[in-house]
Amino acid sequence: MSFEFEEIKSLFEGYKSKPVQIKNDNIFGIGTRGYYENPFTEVLTYILNSENQFLYRKDFVNLFLSNIPDLSPEVVQSFLSDIKIITQHATTNRNYIDMILFNEKYILVFENKIYHWLANPLDDYENDIKLRYAHLAPYFYVFSYNKITTPGKWKNLIIGDMFMHIQKNIKFEFKNKWDFFVNDFLNHYSEKNNESMKKEEYEFYSENFAKIFAANNFANDFIRETVNKIKYSLSADAIIKNSAIIDWGDNLSKAVRFYPFNTMDNVVFIFRNDGKFSIAVYYYKEYLNHFNDLSLVVGKSDYRNWPEVSNSIVCFARLDNKEFIVIEDAISECAYQIDEMQKYYSNPN
Repeated sequence: MSFEFEEIKSLFEGYKSKPVQIKNDNIFGIGTRGYYENPFTEVLTYILNSENQFLYRKDFVNLFLSNIPDLSPEVVQSFLSDIKIITQHATTNRNYIDMILFNEKYILVFENKIYHWLANPLDDYENDIKLRYAHLAPYFYVFSYNKITTPGKWKNLIIGDMFMHIQKNIKFEFKNKWDFFVNDFLNHYSEKNNESMKKEEYEFYSENFAKIFAANNFANDFIRETVNKIKYSLSADAIIKNSAIIDWGDNLSKAVRFYPFNTMDNVVFIFRNDGKFSIAVYYYKEYLNHFNDLSLVVGKSDYRNWPEVSNSIVCFARLDNKEFIVIEDAISECAYQIDEMQKYYSNPN
């Protein structure tokens, strides 16, 4: 069965989408702008630390470690009595490992990729650990909110699953602030807090899922047509390649990356889940030395910036009040940023 455009159009007429959101506000949703990695690492480190004031810290550590692949009861037990923690550990090549747990026998290495792609120098991490902690048995893990493929010795840990396991088994009495603090932290990263589907919504989707699948195909056609419009607005050699349609930020927003060169530098066109359009820009330049001049190139008043991958990338994203409602405006901005990136690298200074 196939559906015509008018059938798909009528299905969505009068329908107003709503963003997926967590039911209850909490301090982590407010303070971390969603799922930023550094706040996650630092808070988790604090809860695991033997010097904190959380009464059920040992229970938390036990539940956390016992749910990690390849860790035997002996390994878990060793960390209950002896745990040392390092965050942002610098390798000899000046790359940074997010979090390390170690004791006299074992070392656990964690990289956090919460809604970001895995582009870290994991080989360097492994070599550094083997060099500096040769006397310890190593285990390597990558945290993520969605399942990702990890190389070699690295195992993927799904945060939502792990935290739901802890929530089901840990004791909270809510007699001190740390119970509320830890519970909020677990809530923020646990999938169980996503709103469940209402009865009328479920019935609607059960009756219309075939049309919705067809609409999804039309949506992909729309994205591909937008990609072509961006290409047509530039010179023939302006873009070396572009990515496939990828998830962006959450499982509803989509994006396409445009690469002007045979490098990792890229400009991203984002189809947001709130119906708006946005642009992100990634310059693979050392952050501290280049973010000021690149801010002037990209647009200081329209974009915020931050470093990634050990300060080796200068990242830009449109400010929240600078998103695009009209797609032609977003297409023009994307083409402009691609053109500016070419000019920047063509300038010998």
